[in-house]
Formats: sequence, structure tokens, C-alpha cells
Amino acid sequence: MDEQVQQAQSEIASASPAAAAEPPKSLDEVIAGLKGFGVKEFEEILTIKCGGKEVRIRISNIPTTDEMMAVMAADTLKGYLWIKRVKVEILSRAITWVNGVSLRDLPPEKRLVADPTDKGVQRDVQAVLRNIILGWGQEITEILWKVLMTHSQRIEEELGKQFPDNAVMTETERRLFEQARKEIGEAEKVIAMEAVAKLYDADIDGPLPEPEPEAKE
Repeated sequence: MDEQVQQAQSEIASASPAAAAEPPKSLDEVIAGLKGFGVKEFEEILTIKCGGKEVRIRISNIPTTDEMMAVMAADTLKGYLWIKRVKVEILSRAITWVNGVSLRDLPPEKRLVADPTDKGVQRDVQAVLRNIILGWGQEITEILWKVLMTHSQRIEEELGKQFPDNAVMTETERRLFEQARKEIGEAEKVIAMEAVAKLYDADIDGPLPEPEPEAKE
């Protein structure tokens, strides 16, 4: 392990003169420092005033795991409904601060809150936010979505300046997308066939009737 740490430190020092001046770090410290890397909060606190109420929130870009969970949560929906639900799922994860409370810093035991949309049932704060946003007007949802997308685009542009070759669509990336599209297409065919089979079975009551014998001339 010591040899691995020394090798990592020497590689960092050779790659960056500034890094050589920093105190040595163990490999565990280096790895721990990567946690949460790239997740940036919105620079401002948004104040929303509507219907005599005032809410102050902060929006952040979300980790990849949260994005995947948001998509999976809307997996049963299709088309327009899927798009709307994914937006709400992502927004409910992107709101990281509400009226002075940092949601990402809450310990697990304090994340359970009463859901006012479902008779006060105790749920995780993210799920409660999702249910509340579902009851908001579509206008405010779309505005918050644009805010989040603008924030994410700004981060991409900042990173793009560091890696100017990011605009190139590589052959490797093209193959990955093509494989993903192929798998999605095959899955949709299976879903469509199963749906047709269910409808066909529902219309049939009992065994199929025997075909009538052909009339003899």
C-alpha cells in the first residue's frame, strides 16, 4: 500500500508543479476528496412568491445516481407523461436547500417528514418534495426546470473550456449510443407484444371455438 501511495503522489507531482508543493496525502484522502466532486449549488437563493406565500430555495445539479433513479421512478409512464414526471423527479432531487434547511446535510433519521399530500404519512423528504411539486402549477415547474437546465449548461460550458475536445463525437461514444438505442428498441417491441397479448387474452372468454367444417360441394 505504501508503494502505491508513493507512486500516486509522484504521478501527481510530475503532472502538476503546484501539486508538488502541497503536503503529501494518503490514497484514502485522495479518494475521499472525490466524493461529491462536480456537484455545484446554484449561486443564488431563489425566492418564489405566489398566492400570498414565499418560499426560498437553492437548486443544484444532481449526481448521476439520482438522475438514474429519477428516470427509473417514471419507468411506467410513456411519452409526454414520462417527460413531465422525470422533470418533477429530477427537480425534487435538485432542490437542496429550503427556507434555511440544507436537505443534503440532513442525517438519515431526520429525512423522514409528514407528507401533507397524503394524510401526513411519513416519507423521505425527497419523496414529499416530489408529491408537493406534482401539485404545483405547471408554469412554476417549467420555470424551475429552465433554471436547473441553465445551471447545468453553465457547468458544462465551464468544463468545456478545460477540455476543448469534448465537442467531438467519438466513434466509441457513437457505438455505445447505437447499442443503447438497439436495446431500447428491442425492449419496446417486447412490451408492445405483451400488451397486445394481454388485450387479446382479455377479449377471449374460454377456449377458442372450433373452426366450422368447410361446406362440401
